[in-house]
Amino acid sequence: MKYNHDDVIEKATTLFWQRGFQAAGMRDIQQALDMRPGSIYARFQSKEGLFKLVVEHYAQNSASRLKQVDEANSPLSALRTFFSDALTGPDEHRYMRQCLLIKSIAEFDVIGDVAQKAVLDSMSVLKTGFEDIVNACIEKEELPAHTPAEFAAEWLQNQFVGLRAFALLQDSPNAVLKMIDKVLIDLKTQWPSFPH
Repeated sequence: MKYNHDDVIEKATTLFWQRGFQAAGMRDIQQALDMRPGSIYARFQSKEGLFKLVVEHYAQNSASRLKQVDEANSPLSALRTFFSDALTGPDEHRYMRQCLLIKSIAEFDVIGDVAQKAVLDSMSVLKTGFEDIVNACIEKEELPAHTPAEFAAEWLQNQFVGLRAFALLQDSPNAVLKMIDKVLIDLKTQWPSFPH
């Protein structure tokens, strides 16, 4: 039987995002992917091998969306849209409000070395995406020229992670949207200075 690679990874992504690495057993994987154990092992070598591909796929998709924000006419407005799209989806996709990478970090001890490296590399890729957005905002004068891009990007990524946890618990998008607006207001304000 021939399997579409992208379709298989999408199904595996949904499974791991909903269940987490440890809770997704081989039977769950077989059922979600509609594949026999032999086919799964032949194609991915292990559950960890499949999970590594899922993490990389997730990071590539996220980086692609961040790139669209960075290239927008108004990166700051596009960032608000990016945040609200990620954090206020329909209830049947509530699991998607949580960051798959952060969920993976919570299971860091059980996902294996290969998957751990994929998660850390992916976090770094996303930080770079946020830094590109901050730089684009500075270039388009949506943020002050003195904004420390690397520090602001790290802060922004941390805010996004926190907002994802907050959004997971909310029934109404209004509270989430207010928090997003507060983050974007804070992004424009004063930054602490550090001695060199």
